[in-house]
Amino acid sequence: MALPPPSNEVVEYVRTSAGVNEKRIQDAVKNLKDWLKLQPHLPHDYDEGRLERRYIWCKASLERTKSSLDMYYTIRGAVPEVLCNRDPMQNWFKQITSLSYCLPLPRLTEECHRIVLLGNLDSDATNFNILDVFKLIFMIGDVRFSEDCCVADEYVVDMSTFKLGHISKITITAMKKLEVCAMKAYSARIKGIHYVNVPQYADIVINFTRAVMKPKIAARIHVHQKGFESLHEKIDKKVLPEEYGGEAGSIKDLWDTWKEKLESYRSWFLEQDKLITDESKRPGKKIDAGDIFGFEGSFRQLTVD
Repeated sequence: MALPPPSNEVVEYVRTSAGVNEKRIQDAVKNLKDWLKLQPHLPHDYDEGRLERRYIWCKASLERTKSSLDMYYTIRGAVPEVLCNRDPMQNWFKQITSLSYCLPLPRLTEECHRIVLLGNLDSDATNFNILDVFKLIFMIGDVRFSEDCCVADEYVVDMSTFKLGHISKITITAMKKLEVCAMKAYSARIKGIHYVNVPQYADIVINFTRAVMKPKIAARIHVHQKGFESLHEKIDKKVLPEEYGGEAGSIKDLWDTWKEKLESYRSWFLEQDKLITDESKRPGKKIDAGDIFGFEGSFRQLTVD
């Protein structure tokens, strides 16, 4: 299974880590549903399980959860190239999933962290599109809002098949889009980013990541130069795939399962494409790209020499 259902022990551990119990979660979910109904610029229906997970990932803060929900729909309208047009039956999906993967592993760590692998299946960068990779990452994020139960994420970025052609397509503009979508719209809780099989020319990607992330996250970036021994010091081998000396199965089999999972959500993704904020109905000041990304003007027009 792509994401095995969490055990009662895992659910209890995650809730305890967030400092909440069943009663507090029920009260929070009701509060959030009532709040959504009073927001004329937002969609009013949101699944209760997704509300609970968002609330926990927002550290059990109602105000942070409300802000995250608002940003989730607002940013979708600001960067549709990443957060819209997500039909998994279209050619873009078949192409990007044959070239790259974003793979949440089925086993949690002892701290209930979800390990997520990122990498390429093909060293040919001709058809590589970094924004389609990001689109794929957030599609998986949406599935996890529906099904996952964990305290935080740790990412393992495998650079073994990243060539100069891939590197040239990863701009600081794109990386900033990734950071803003992840932190503001998806309330990501990142406890570690591990780069493995790193070629010398990959420094630019790692430096981009450090540049756009908040200092707290940037300090959690680890570079593992050779082999997997230093990675095993950070992440238990039994959680990792066979290719990393682990016990979780092969990357190919796990990725095939996840592609099927995403395809099973097709109707949901198509319906969600219609749901963005209606800024004409937003109470108070309207939000534009400058408000979201921290500068004046359109985010799409930002260029880096």
